[in-house]
Amino acid sequence: MHKPIILLALLCGVTSALLAQPVSPAAQSPFVSLITAAGSAQDYEGHNTVLVFDSTWVDVDTTGLSHKRMHTLTKVLTPKGIAELRAARFDYDPASNKVSVSRVRVHRQSGAIEDLDLGKLRDLPQPAHMIYWGARMKVLAVPPLEVGDALEVEHTLTGFAIAYLASDGEEERYIPPMRGTYYDVIMFGSSILEQPTPPIKLKSYTVVMPSTMPAQFETYNGEVMAATLFQDGKFVYHFWKENVPAYEAEQRSPGPADFVPKVVFTNVKSWAEKSRWFYNVNETAQVFSWNEDIQREVDRLTAGCRTDSCKFYALLHWVAQGIRYSGISMGEGEGYTLHPGAMTFNDRAGVCKDIAGMLVTMLRAAGFTTYPVMTMAGARVERIPADQFNHCVVAVRRPDGSFVMLDPTWSPFNLKLWSHAESEQNIVIGSPQGEDLSHIPKFTAEENDFSLTMRSRLDEQGNLSGTVVLEGKSYGDARVRREFSDNGQDRWEQVVRKRLSTADPAAELVKVTYGDCWDFYHPFTVTIDFRVPGYARIAGKRMDYVPFSSKFLWAGGPQHNLPTGLAEERTQPVFTYNPRQITLRETVQLPPGFSVRKLSDDRDVGGDLSHLKSTWKKSGSTVELNQVWRMRDRWVAVKDYSEVWKVFSALKKTDDLAVVFEKGGAR
Repeated sequence: MHKPIILLALLCGVTSALLAQPVSPAAQSPFVSLITAAGSAQDYEGHNTVLVFDSTWVDVDTTGLSHKRMHTLTKVLTPKGIAELRAARFDYDPASNKVSVSRVRVHRQSGAIEDLDLGKLRDLPQPAHMIYWGARMKVLAVPPLEVGDALEVEHTLTGFAIAYLASDGEEERYIPPMRGTYYDVIMFGSSILEQPTPPIKLKSYTVVMPSTMPAQFETYNGEVMAATLFQDGKFVYHFWKENVPAYEAEQRSPGPADFVPKVVFTNVKSWAEKSRWFYNVNETAQVFSWNEDIQREVDRLTAGCRTDSCKFYALLHWVAQGIRYSGISMGEGEGYTLHPGAMTFNDRAGVCKDIAGMLVTMLRAAGFTTYPVMTMAGARVERIPADQFNHCVVAVRRPDGSFVMLDPTWSPFNLKLWSHAESEQNIVIGSPQGEDLSHIPKFTAEENDFSLTMRSRLDEQGNLSGTVVLEGKSYGDARVRREFSDNGQDRWEQVVRKRLSTADPAAELVKVTYGDCWDFYHPFTVTIDFRVPGYARIAGKRMDYVPFSSKFLWAGGPQHNLPTGLAEERTQPVFTYNPRQITLRETVQLPPGFSVRKLSDDRDVGGDLSHLKSTWKKSGSTVELNQVWRMRDRWVAVKDYSEVWKVFSALKKTDDLAVVFEKGGAR
C-alpha cells in the first residue's frame, strides 16, 4: 500500500481494511466511503469541487535530493466542477526537476474505477509571460465526469522548484545547489503562488530525512498537527490538518503565507548560513566581474558626481530605466545564480535577480562594497531559515558597517533610491560574514503623500472652470508618474482626458502641463486646466456644488494612492505595501452675487490606524475644502478592519462634501 495512504489511515481514523482493498481496474473503488463522506454541493456553498485528500510524501537523501510523491483525490460537486477537472496537469522545469506520473484514475459514483492511459500524456511548454526559462508541463485529458465522481492522481517530482547546476548522472543534476539541504513552506489552505484552492477534507505532508540531517520547523497562522518520529534510522516529520477551508484571494490581501496556516521546514541551521551560501554561489560564478565597456559606462555616469549619493542615483536609474524585465535563460545556474554583469549589460534584459546583479556589478566598478540581497515582496519571512523569497535587491556597505538599500527593479520612474512600496520587507543580505534576517524600516503615511490641489471658479449658470495640480512624495510621486510612464508620451493627453471624463462626462480639457518625468531629484507634477459646462445644479436662486476635486480623485482610482477594491465584509487581512496619505485641497470662487447658504459638516472619522478629516471654511467670495485621508500601516488584521472600512467608505461618499450657494443675501 502506498505510504501516503497508510498515513491517512493512521492519522485520521480511516479504516485500514478499506484502504487495503485491491485497486486493479476491474475492482470497486477503495475510496467509496471516503468519497461519500466528503459530502455534496450543499456542504460547500459556492465551491465546485472538494479535495477528499491531498497527501505528500517526501524522501530526502544526504545530498538534499528529494523525491516528492503526491497523491490527491478530488470529488466533483457541481457541473462547473466537471469543467475544472477536464485535464490533469503536471508542471516541471527540466533544468531543476522531473515529473513521473504513476496514476490518473476516475472513481465513478457507482464505485467503478477507470484507469486512464498514461501513454496519452502530452509533454508541452508551459504558457510563459515575461520569464522564458523553458518550463514545461505534462497534460492528460480526462473523460467527462459526472457530479459525484472523483479524480485520483499520483505523481512524483524529483528535484526542487528552482533551477540547479547541471552535472553528470540522471538524478545528480537535481541535487540542490546548497548541497545537503532541504526546505519547504507547506500551505494548508492555499498554494504559495496564491492560486485558488478548493476545500480539503484532509491534507497531510510527510518528510523523511537522514539521521544526519535533523530539521527545524514551526507552524504559523493557525493550528497544524505535527509529529516527529524515528523510523528505520531516519527522522520522519508528519504534518496534517483536517477540514481545511477553501482559499481564494480577496482584493488587497497579502500573500496567503501571511495568514493561511502553514509549516516552514528546513535543515538549514541559520540565516547566516544561507547568507554565506548566496554570497559564495555568485562569487564562485564571478557574476559581478566587469569589463572595459562596463567600466567606461560607470565612469561616464558618475563623472559629475561629488557624493556617493549622486553616484547611487546615477547608476541605479541607468539600470532601472535601461534593463527591461524579461527572463532570458542563461542555462547553467539559472534560477538562483544572478546573470553575469557582462551578459545583462549586453542583453539589456533580465528578471529581478539579474537587474540587481547588473547594479551590483556597476557599483563595484565604481569602488563600492556591494552585495546581492534576498527579499520577499508582499508577505513576511519567518525566522525559520527556509527560502521564502521572491525578489532580489542590492545592499551597499557604508564605512560604518551599515547598509544603503537599492532596488533597481522597483525604481523605474521612482523618486527614491529605495521604493517606498517596499516598507518593512524582510531581507537577508548575501555577504562573506553571513547576515541575519532583518527588515526595512517602516515609512510614515506622510512620507507617501499624494496631493491633489484645485482652484476652481463657478459662474451664474453653474459652469465650472479651474486648474488642478497633481503632485506626490516618494510613493505618492511614483503613483503620479506611473499613470504617464506606463503609457507612451503620445497618449498622455488621452490619459488626462479619460480622467476628466470619468469625473464628469461633460468635462473638457483646456490645457495640460507636465513636469519632467525623467527628473528623479524633484517631484513630478501635472497641471491640468479644465472646464465642466453645467456642473453645478441650479434651482432658482440656489446652487448645489459637489467638489469636483473629490470626483477627480476617484476618477484616478488606484493611480491616485487609493486602496481600491475594499468591501464591507472581509475574511482576510488588508495589505497595501506601505502606509499612505492623500491630501486634497480645493478653493472655489463663488459667482458674482452669490453667498454661502450652507457648508457641509466637518468630518473627523476613524482613529490612529486609519483616519479621515474634511473641513470647509469660507473667506470672502471663496470657500476652501481641506481633506486628509491616511492609513498608518501597510498590514491590517481582520479584527481591525472595521476602522479602515468606516474611513474608506466615508471617503467614497463625495456627496457628503456638497455645499449650497445662494444668489443675493449676506456673504
